Amino acid sequence: MEFHPSFRIENRTIGQGAPVFIIAEAGVNHFGDLSKALALVDLAAAAQADAFKTQVFATDRLVSGRLPAWRKRLRPKEVGFDFLARMKERCDQRGLIFLCTAHEESTLPWLDKLQVPAFKIGSGERDNFPYFREVAARGKPIILSTGMYELETVRKTLEVLADAGCRDLALLHCVTSYPTPYDQVNLRAMNALREVFPGPVGYSDHTGGHHAVLAAVALGAAVVEKHITLDFNVPDAQDWKVSAGPEDFPLLVQQIREVEAALGSGVKEVQPCEVPALEWALKRLVAARNLAAGTVLEKDMLIAKRAGAGLTPVHLPAILGRRLNLDLTADEPLEWEHLVAP
Repeated sequence: MEFHPSFRIENRTIGQGAPVFIIAEAGVNHFGDLSKALALVDLAAAAQADAFKTQVFATDRLVSGRLPAWRKRLRPKEVGFDFLARMKERCDQRGLIFLCTAHEESTLPWLDKLQVPAFKIGSGERDNFPYFREVAARGKPIILSTGMYELETVRKTLEVLADAGCRDLALLHCVTSYPTPYDQVNLRAMNALREVFPGPVGYSDHTGGHHAVLAAVALGAAVVEKHITLDFNVPDAQDWKVSAGPEDFPLLVQQIREVEAALGSGVKEVQPCEVPALEWALKRLVAARNLAAGTVLEKDMLIAKRAGAGLTPVHLPAILGRRLNLDLTADEPLEWEHLVAP
């Protein structure tokens, strides 16, 4: 499969050593209220996320009449094209990439009209290969969540997307449970995805905290998605249970950046901030007592202490048996120039 190891969404590179692409997933946490939707965009922007994402659907096309409770639950969160356009306009103003999951085909043309730079496909489309082909035919990058997938299902989906011409794809490990118990988050599944897929791999979070996201970044996630909300303890809703809000989403973004910075180059070397410690932290050979010039050095005459200068204990074998050419007082560091040439 000829999926690319990295690709661009607008001005952001996804994968291959690029900064983690952070998606603030507002979902339907606007509850059909435009002012709340715009405030969610502002939250994502203030936190310095890379992208803001929402969701769109026609309830009766998404949910069968055999599930009236779900229709009742989702209908107030159904929004029109103008609502989406206002959110995208706010994203443009705030420097955010606008993304949207179309949960059924009738709303895909809206995203075409809004010229979204990429398509996000949710986990609920598992096995919906006609939908995958329709999205892939648009020729734009795809970010795919893999909640409820097994590895063989991932392989089949990759084949479908590749055959449909998709080359710019990111796979997100995900667990479709709100919230996900920590003992079922299974972040190591990202490694399994990497075994069958050469492109960027990331994580879409459904836990109630931050640390699974940060651990995913430490494990090399190229993309992370975290739900955001302004409202908690909302009846007939579940996203708030796994969402960050104004009090903690900015902190999460900051911590993601700190964790990715902490990963470093992988080269084991002295870091610039350690250079002062080379002077004060390393132990040096000092005189264990007053030693007169001409003394032939023996092991008990020297001791390793922090001294700020002097030879380190690694040189001890080359020093023992050598003669001092001047007096050393107790705790005075030993230098090469204190020794008679051999």
